[in-house]
Formats: sequence, C-alpha cells, structure tokens
Amino acid sequence: MDPRIQSRRIDVMRAKGRRRLRVLLLGVTIISLAVGGYFLSKSSLFDVDEIVVEGVAGELAAEVLQQSKVEKGKPLLEVDSSAISNRIEEIPWVKEARISRSWGGTITIRVSTRDPVAAFKNSEGWLIVDIEGRVLQKEKVLPYFLVPIEEEIGSLTLGEWAPEQVIPLIKVAGTISSELTGDISSIKGKDQIELLLFGGGKILFGDSTDIEGKVVAAATILSQVDQSSVLHIDVRAPLTPVLCRAPSCSYPST
Repeated sequence: MDPRIQSRRIDVMRAKGRRRLRVLLLGVTIISLAVGGYFLSKSSLFDVDEIVVEGVAGELAAEVLQQSKVEKGKPLLEVDSSAISNRIEEIPWVKEARISRSWGGTITIRVSTRDPVAAFKNSEGWLIVDIEGRVLQKEKVLPYFLVPIEEEIGSLTLGEWAPEQVIPLIKVAGTISSELTGDISSIKGKDQIELLLFGGGKILFGDSTDIEGKVVAAATILSQVDQSSVLHIDVRAPLTPVLCRAPSCSYPST
C-alpha cells in the first residue's frame, strides 16, 4: 500500500477516535453535572431555613404560616409557590398571597388582606363581608363602623361568597365615605338601591352605576340640611340631585 494512503488512513482513524472521546467526555460531564446538581439540591445548603410572613401579624400571621404547610429543612426546589398561595388564600381574611424564594434558604410570604365593608343579618347574628362579598367573620353584635344591608343571604360559612344579586349593594356600602356612613341606618333594594337615613328619610340611589358621583352628591346635600326635614334625596342623576322635603315631590321608590 502506498505509504501516503496508509498515513492518511491512520490520520482519519485518529480523528474519529478523538471525536468519540470528546462525545464520551461531554456525556460524562453532563451526567456528572446532573447528578451533582440533584444531590446538591437535596443538600442542606439549599434547604428552607427560615419562613417570613409580611403584611400581617399576630394570630393571622400564625394562621398564614400554618396554612402554608412549608416545613424547615425542605429542599427549596420542592417548594410549590402556587400551591402555597392557593392554600393561604383559603383563609377568609387573605386577599392575595405571594411567595418568593431566596437561595439563602428564606421563604417570604407577602400577604394582602380584605377589609370589612358591610354586614348582613341572619339567625345567628351578623355576617361581615368585604367589597367582593366574601364572608370574613360572624358577629353577635353589628360593628358600629359597618352599614347593614337589608337583604337575606342565608347562613353562609366563613370564606363563602355572598350571592351575585347583592354585590351592587355591597359595592355601594364599600364606597360611601365615613362621613356619610354616620348618616345611614341601612341599605336596601335590588335594581333600585335606597340608603335609609337615621332621620327617617332616604337617599334614592338608583342602580350601581357612578357610585362615587352619587355618594358625593348625597354627602354634599346632607352636609347642608337638617335630616329631620328630608323626605328623600334623589341622586339617581348625580349631576342634578333633588332634595325633597314634602310628599308632593315624592318619586316612586322600591
């Protein structure tokens, strides 16, 4: 055989060998990294060392921590943030829970809460709800800062939601200013909402559109008149509210 051909064949064989060796080394490296990464993720270096709850304190913080079901020593990579958030948001007072992880071993739970805005009476007392209609707690006595709504919603349990048909009433209750709240004894109505006054009159609110405009109109008039002389205040057209003191100017109401 020609020596040049023989030399060329040897070079080709050596090149193939080097390529196989590189592939083999690459495979070994990838496997080693994967195995090493797996065992490293299971090591104490990447365990949960601390759980921090932000946004709430006291009993609610303790309940959030318990509901999270995150245990110290658990590998960080096995912490399911979405599942933790869902569990915490089952707590009636919790509106949103956000979970973050740091490779220093800290799990941070940031919680935003719900605010009570209205109350419904039932056979057991009062159901306290937030502006979305979630039942936050039950009370024997109506809290002084809440406006009662004269509609039946049944015996809901904590964390359940009020029926859709009363949500407009709840939104009105949650929007009225603290100054106006002191004048209102209760809220009632379905398609046509009425705000009943302690002085015996009422505010004809209409539907749940332009709530803020209607609240401003009602508060402005109430700040300028004696409630005992008010039959009703019509703010269904908030830019042109009407103060009625006598039955002769009365409008149909619910």
